[in-house]
Amino acid sequence: KLLEFLGIEPDRVRMTWVSAAEGRKYADVVREVTEDIKKLGPMTKFRREKEW
Repeated sequence: KLLEFLGIEPDRVRMTWVSAAEGRKYADVVREVTEDIKKLGPMTKFRREKEW
């Protein structure tokens, strides 16, 4: 609920436990999260307008 209150889509944040010894799992998690966020597209709610 905090993310939604702040205007951040909850799908943009993920908590996953990965041991330091699990290099392959870490790479897989990062790849998966990156793909999911790319599908969501850029965040537009906080886009700054040019000030000049």
